[in-house]
Parts: sequence; structure tokens; C-alpha cells
Amino acid sequence: MKTSTLCVGLIALLFAPIVAQSQVVNLTGKTTSKITARVTPRDVLTVTDDKGGWFERGLEMRQTGGWTTPYEVQARLKIVSTSGTFQVRMDEPLTIRNQSDVTQVFRSPKVDMGNEGGTPQTLSVGRNTPFQNPAPPVAGEDSVGYYTLDISAYPPEGDFKSTAGTYGGVLSMTFEPVVKVP
Repeated sequence: MKTSTLCVGLIALLFAPIVAQSQVVNLTGKTTSKITARVTPRDVLTVTDDKGGWFERGLEMRQTGGWTTPYEVQARLKIVSTSGTFQVRMDEPLTIRNQSDVTQVFRSPKVDMGNEGGTPQTLSVGRNTPFQNPAPPVAGEDSVGYYTLDISAYPPEGDFKSTAGTYGGVLSMTFEPVVKVP
């Protein structure tokens, strides 16, 4: 007898999943939601030449005075900024070397930058120099400012024959936005 009771219990367990009934579930209460999101655009800081490109062939320095005057070049920069405030620093000292004789180096290189028509500030390694773009014409838009980059350096010591040649260098600067806390 005990054997037959066990068999009936196993048969009931095997058929239990097949006999399942479907049921209807009614949902009540709030069934829709309104979701709102605010998208904050990233801060923009774009540095280009005044035409929106870059100096593809580099910058060529010229000596417009006598032998004792520095070589100079100016570049006009266009800076687009969301916050309107940014800082600039040189990554390494500017070194202008003779490409044939690396011992011949320009002396006292100087890099200045200023708002167009404003007083230039001298840039240096490890020191952030702050700048402020003019206010945008429409609130909420990025501001656009024009700046003059002045680079100057004296030629190497010696006479014209001993220092003549092709010179080159790399000016490496970092431009960083200064974000205002709302």
C-alpha cells in the first residue's frame, strides 16, 4: 500500500505545471509619468587664428630694425569661450635654435598676449595668466574675443656670418577655461 500512495503523489507533481490557470491582473493608480531633463552644454574653449584655422606654415619672425634689435612676429588669435574667462600658460620655455648648429640659440625670448587693443601680458612657464573675453552679444551664447600674440627674441651672439642660418622652435602653450560656479 505504501508503494501505491507514493506513485500517486509523483503523478500529481508531474501534472501540476500543465494544469496552470491564467489570471487577469488589473493595475490601478498612476499609470503615466512626466520626465523632464535639462541638458547643460559642455564648456567651449576654442583657440584658432583669426580666420578660424591655424598657422599651417608656422610663424615667421622678422628683424625690422638693426642688428641689435629683436626678431619679432605677431599673430591674431580668435578665442571662443562659454564662460568667457580662461587662463594661458607656457608649457616649456621657448627655445629658437639654428637647425644646422644647435649651439646657436636666440636670446631672451619673450611671449606676450593681450586683448586686441589692450595691454599685453607676458606669458611664462608654470604661471597661469587670466584673460576675459568680451560679453556675448546675446545672453547664453559663447563669447568671442580677439587677441594678439607677440613673440620676440634677440639673435645669437656673434656677427652675421657666424650666426646666419635657418632657425626654428616650438611654442607650446595651454589654454584652459575657468568655469564659473552658478
